[in-house]
Amino acid sequence: MTSNPPKTRQNPPARAWLADRARGPMEPGSVVVHAPSSAFQAPGGGENQLVQTAWHLEVIGVPIRPFSPWQDRLEDARLLHLFGMSREGLELARVAKAREVPVVVAPICWVEPRAIVALAPSRARAALDLAKWAAWPFVPRRLGWRRELLDIADAILPNSTAEGRQLARLFGADPRKLRVVPNGVEARFAHADPSAFRSRFGAGEFVLYVGRIEPRKNVRNLIRACALAGLPLVVLGDAVPGHAGYLDACRRDGAGRVRFLPRVEHDDPLLASAYAACRVVALPSWFETPGLAALEGALAGRAVAITPYGCTREYFGGRVVYARPGRVAEIAHALGRAWDEGPDPSLSEHISEHYLWDAVARATAEVYDEIAR
Repeated sequence: MTSNPPKTRQNPPARAWLADRARGPMEPGSVVVHAPSSAFQAPGGGENQLVQTAWHLEVIGVPIRPFSPWQDRLEDARLLHLFGMSREGLELARVAKAREVPVVVAPICWVEPRAIVALAPSRARAALDLAKWAAWPFVPRRLGWRRELLDIADAILPNSTAEGRQLARLFGADPRKLRVVPNGVEARFAHADPSAFRSRFGAGEFVLYVGRIEPRKNVRNLIRACALAGLPLVVLGDAVPGHAGYLDACRRDGAGRVRFLPRVEHDDPLLASAYAACRVVALPSWFETPGLAALEGALAGRAVAITPYGCTREYFGGRVVYARPGRVAEIAHALGRAWDEGPDPSLSEHISEHYLWDAVARATAEVYDEIAR
């Protein structure tokens, strides 16, 4: 019998639910899901994609098992679903292939040359990394572990058409294996209530950033842009391990003007309340695919200012305001527009129609049925 998640809650307590599903023997015919061992040490959008996909698949009757290397044997699985591309995942995919277990890969991968330049510690390193990026399509197959992983996969699930094209161009992914399955958002954000956040932090309006604090997310330029635009900012998140210095710099830049709040668990009602309480959700990262906070804020009916890099345009079209991450004045202008104009009237409905997790789960299950025959 399938062990379905309890339906009395609208969203899963992520790590607790995953840990519970990994206990005991594997149910024969389960879909085994896997992410690199370090993934949940600094959880973000990719980890949420795994949890929400797994949760909603079980709701529709697909048994899910987080891979437990101490007790699971892949030959007992219906298929293996890897989230993210890693050498660790490649090793597991090799075992699955040897045992004739189908493999699905959700690459969660985007390579942005502008980010390579902007985030490099020196010009020399930027030039070297750009040269490597340019050479990827020409590296012999035996030298590209990502190519091997995508070759092993029976199906590849990019989050966007743009990601699929890039996977084919850079890593030789077979276009016939590509099945675009978008990232998703929980329906609960459409009904968020601002009262919990306002009762704790006040009733004023503000720009909201939600996410990890690291250079790729471009939080320092967001802080500078809010100062230029004269807009209050709330930063909700923690530094990624190894980037404590970047957080310190953000705090210095935002001293007296920015409220820094620690990360809350994704299922905490305070997160949805923060979206409902804010006026603009800002995500001027060096790239997004398409940015979990942007999806959640958009569904909550907020105006969104976001990077144009990655696959954001594919998800949001002309319903949000875009700003290039390296241009503080442009970010400030985008924030001002979003603040003054408010949300696009069709934005929340557009997200609800196309990107809720139950639809994502059904699309994923269709791929499973296709390759597991």
